[in-house]
Amino acid sequence: MEKVRTVAVLGASYGGFRAAQLLATSLPNGWRVVLVERNSHLNNVYNFARYAVLPGHEHKAFIPYDYAFGNSINTDTPHIRIHGTVTSLHPNHITYIRHSLSSSSSSEPAPEPQTLHFDYLIYALGSHLPSPIDLWEHTRERAQHLDKGRDHDKTTGTGTKGHGISWLRERQARIEAAQSVLIVGGGALGIQFASDIAAIHPLKKRVTLLHSRTRLLPRFEPALGDEVLTALQDLGVQVILGERLDLDSLRANQCDGMDENRTGSVFHVRTLSGREIDAEVVLLCTGQTPNTALMRDMDSRAVGKGGLIRVTREMQVLVEDENRTSSSQAKRTIYPHIFAVGDAADAFGALQAGHTAYYQAEVAARNVVRLIKREARRCGSLSWSEGDGEETEGEEELEEYTPGLPMVKVSLGLTRSAYEIGGVVGTKDDGVPDLNAAAMWGACGLKEVDEEGMWR
Repeated sequence: MEKVRTVAVLGASYGGFRAAQLLATSLPNGWRVVLVERNSHLNNVYNFARYAVLPGHEHKAFIPYDYAFGNSINTDTPHIRIHGTVTSLHPNHITYIRHSLSSSSSSEPAPEPQTLHFDYLIYALGSHLPSPIDLWEHTRERAQHLDKGRDHDKTTGTGTKGHGISWLRERQARIEAAQSVLIVGGGALGIQFASDIAAIHPLKKRVTLLHSRTRLLPRFEPALGDEVLTALQDLGVQVILGERLDLDSLRANQCDGMDENRTGSVFHVRTLSGREIDAEVVLLCTGQTPNTALMRDMDSRAVGKGGLIRVTREMQVLVEDENRTSSSQAKRTIYPHIFAVGDAADAFGALQAGHTAYYQAEVAARNVVRLIKREARRCGSLSWSEGDGEETEGEEELEEYTPGLPMVKVSLGLTRSAYEIGGVVGTKDDGVPDLNAAAMWGACGLKEVDEEGMWR
């Protein structure tokens, strides 16, 4: 029996999910996709901030992977989804640990790592999220997650929908109980938290947004930042620009035994300029860290500035082949079979966002297919090209990725939003409380889902 060959996809968020979809519908017979993801459901993280404040919709953020391998549920498929965590990456195999769908007990033996060999791999593990929306709490050692009584090197998530719902409900209760909230960071996440808290709890809470830059959303047109600033002020949010939080003042509160999950305590913090701010809840919405440790451990040369994975325009992991001589200006890599997309990739200044990961994943998946096609033709195999309607002479060039113009949409309360697309700034007033969750479910293949169905 001929050996089944494997394209591994690590991570099944916006980029990995799209890569798996394309590959599953494009690979020839004898090939399979193996999708490895630590969560049981796709986490629609763009809705986490809203659902961490507004009760009743938290279950809608977690979408089943029913259609990860195409447009229909097909039980007779070679493709496999593994609910587990990758523990090591090597040039031709990974190791991983499977997760249990039930809550694990400390008395249960740790599962044994398993090995998966691959022919091609797409690395789509994204980034560790800012702590206010990090269900896995990778950055517990930062700021309000400091607690000397805990082991900060261990993740605390189970990767299940039930755990995610409970986590969001805990945040809802904490914000509901607080009289004052400080949000640090004036990016899209901080803006959404500030506007949602002010809109959902009008006149009940003192909401402060602290941003180190002199304007909000500095990567975009100034008109967008101005529109957002006006909207926040209209909601009663105190916006402080051009000042940076002194993290030592925040750490001092933890040294005194304060815990971010307790209510009734007040954080006394200050900025580097000396401005003092009191708040019962502090939300650090300051950036995210690329999840590239596995790649660095495999080959440190693959990870460059800012901890991002170096890639070619074809989205292949870039470690130059020093022994190859070529007149071409294109960079040749010793890992042509390994690709990286999304927040983990240093993709030529591309905005780190879900839609960016989606388009990069399409380029990577199509290039994997092209490389497999090349191999099939060189080996004289006709199984690939039969019926594909394409010429078989010559080799199709790999597709190159070019970033588009940065675009963004930020909610400004329950109904209002501001956006920039193609350099055009505008506003809308057609929002709904659950941020139109059904649209994302539909994009993941569940087009007819109703409210009850979103509990799956």
